[in-house]
Amino acid sequence: MAEQQMSPMQLVWQRFGEHKIAKYGMWAIACIFLLGTYAPFLGSEIALIWWDDEGFSLPVIASMFNRQEFVHRHDLLFNIAALLLPLMIIAGFLLRKRIARSRVILGSICFLVLTWIFCMLPLFPTAHGWRAVWDDRPISQETAPMYAERDDVFAIFPLVRHGFEQTYQGANLKSPLTYNEKTDQRFWMGTDVRGRDVFVRMLYGARISLTVGLVATGISLFIGTIFGALSGYFGGWVDLLMQRMVEVMMAFPTFPLVMVVVAMTGRDVFVMMAVIGATGWAGTARLVRGEFLSQMSRDYVLAGRSMGLQGWRIMFRHVLPNVSAPLLIAATFGIAGSVGAESGLAFIGLGDPNAPSWGDLMNQGRQNIAYAWLIYIPGLAIFAIVTALNIIGEHLRQAMDVKS
Repeated sequence: MAEQQMSPMQLVWQRFGEHKIAKYGMWAIACIFLLGTYAPFLGSEIALIWWDDEGFSLPVIASMFNRQEFVHRHDLLFNIAALLLPLMIIAGFLLRKRIARSRVILGSICFLVLTWIFCMLPLFPTAHGWRAVWDDRPISQETAPMYAERDDVFAIFPLVRHGFEQTYQGANLKSPLTYNEKTDQRFWMGTDVRGRDVFVRMLYGARISLTVGLVATGISLFIGTIFGALSGYFGGWVDLLMQRMVEVMMAFPTFPLVMVVVAMTGRDVFVMMAVIGATGWAGTARLVRGEFLSQMSRDYVLAGRSMGLQGWRIMFRHVLPNVSAPLLIAATFGIAGSVGAESGLAFIGLGDPNAPSWGDLMNQGRQNIAYAWLIYIPGLAIFAIVTALNIIGEHLRQAMDVKS
């Protein structure tokens, strides 16, 4: 396709794809996302396929909607994504010539979120009241220890038959490749202080990092965009007042402020997302305000005002799409910062105690300095995801810079 026939965004992605290191960054993030998404199929005591005298079943699918096994809402979202992702890829491939790629991606995300909400709503009547798809159910019995004692069962289990919350007696702080007699499996990355498999917890820890990064950055972008748009569009005393509020927010050191708020309100992972997002919007607000000021003198804004269009429509239908490129770059760096903030909180003991966080593993390594795998394994994972996001953001900035 000739450059004259390509849209500006297509030109950006073409220039972005010319850098091999940028492609490596994208592949790294994609691998981390897929490992976290398909964690139940890679590390679990629940069988993938179970066939006995009572018939054929897929226990892992049932367990993915059991709130006793997956207590966090973000786990439900990833479980749904694991089931719907192949269907969305196939639909996107079939519709690639009829619908724009951006609309296919946006539609897939909306469908995923709506399915997630549907699974949490109590819509199905039972003898004990209304229940949702994602609800408390008995723990599945199709597990590795049970299978080891039966010869009349055909079963296929995940790559590692260890649960991410399962503790194994006598397996505390075992080194990598240690053999577990209870499950006939090895602890490929050792165990933590409670005898839990580090490899499996690393898989589920990717979910925590990605969720915190995306949700916290989304909150900060939403608040910062609204604040910056109002400030840059109206100007005058509105701009003066709002910028003083931005400066007050920027005067506070973000990480200590997050520490104080999390310590006061609780260490739930969703509280951490909200706090990180609500305290990191000031930079986005200043960025959007500057971009709006540069756009306010453009002819299309003056034409919109002369036609009597409402201010919100000019701001969000016409001006905002023209400042989306810097926001995309800021979002990439913001996700990296949010991942680092969550890991830092967990590292100092302020993370969610019920979540398999990479920072929590490093905190255990800090308290047990002789067991190096608890420091280096999650530390390298955090380094990889933050570095990949920074590489992507930097090369996006270069690809969107016309002068470069």
